[in-house]
Amino acid sequence: VENFPGVLEATGPGLVARMRRQAAAFNATMVSGAAVRVDVSRSPFTVTLDEAEAPLYARALVVATGADSRWLGVPGEHEYRGRGVSSCATCDGYLYRGKDVVVVGGGDSAAEEALLLARTSRSVTMIVRRGALRASRALATRVLEHPNIAV
Repeated sequence: VENFPGVLEATGPGLVARMRRQAAAFNATMVSGAAVRVDVSRSPFTVTLDEAEAPLYARALVVATGADSRWLGVPGEHEYRGRGVSSCATCDGYLYRGKDVVVVGGGDSAAEEALLLARTSRSVTMIVRRGALRASRALATRVLEHPNIAV
């Protein structure tokens, strides 16, 4: 994790473990599950989890839906996840420090990942399907002008 304030050389799971330990030190209760119903019509808010016996109540609610990666479906992709194949430059970029890397895609997300990786990797090659970047003009300009990125 290279973009979290005050944290140097940490992995995503390592950072989560540290946050859990800190929360536990303040007697926070950790509950895992998928939210199947949320009622924000009155305070406290009510959150019902898929396998919980009772609903949870909160005065504040943070919705963090995450993102789904679009995998290519090529041979070896699944077998090498976490061993050279990644879908998160923010999470795994430190693993590629000083190495030549490839980013597949030409949209905003791919451009942001390439720019992040270019800060620490030796070089970044972007492979785009349509022969041109689909990223916003500002991101595309930054990518095309970056000396460590080839499209």
